[in-house]
Amino acid sequence: MDTQRPGGVDRALPALTRTEVELLLSKVAGTAKLDLSFQNLQRCNLSYMDLRGANLRGAHLQGANLRGTTLCDADLQEAHLDHADLDGADLSRAHLGENEADRVHFHGARLSYATLRSLDLREFDLRGLDLSQTDLNETDLRGALLQGTDLCGADLSTALLHGPELHGAILYRGKLPLPRQRHRISEKPRISERSTFT
Repeated sequence: MDTQRPGGVDRALPALTRTEVELLLSKVAGTAKLDLSFQNLQRCNLSYMDLRGANLRGAHLQGANLRGTTLCDADLQEAHLDHADLDGADLSRAHLGENEADRVHFHGARLSYATLRSLDLREFDLRGLDLSQTDLNETDLRGALLQGTDLCGADLSTALLHGPELHGAILYRGKLPLPRQRHRISEKPRISERSTFT
């Protein structure tokens, strides 16, 4: 059964509502079968929903309310998360990469074992978050605030860092980049105001 609106990527379509998402969910055998890839979910209220394992690849989630939403094991690669509220969301084992995520809120979010590759997290406030066992390869963390952040077992082998960002972070058994990688220059423009992950 096709649970997607025709057109998929066409943002000219009205954004899906929570009721429509719940209807789509009722038509599939479990949240892992829910395909919302490339759908228009801008400013949709999905707070506290169980969307574990859902396909949200490329979804337009700008300004969406995902507070307290269960997104563990979800595919959020290339999703547009600008201004989204993910406070208290469970993103453990979720897959994020190449996301647009300016001014996104992650206060109290759970991100352990998540794949966070190739993200631009320059100057993000990540203090106190659980990023244990995360894959942060190719992610730009220059200028990020990581004091008290749990990076135990995290893989930062190819992450971009100046070095001081790791001061005060919990790094037990974490894989750190080589010194030359910490100072590698990115072609991306510097953004003065970044998202809040506190």
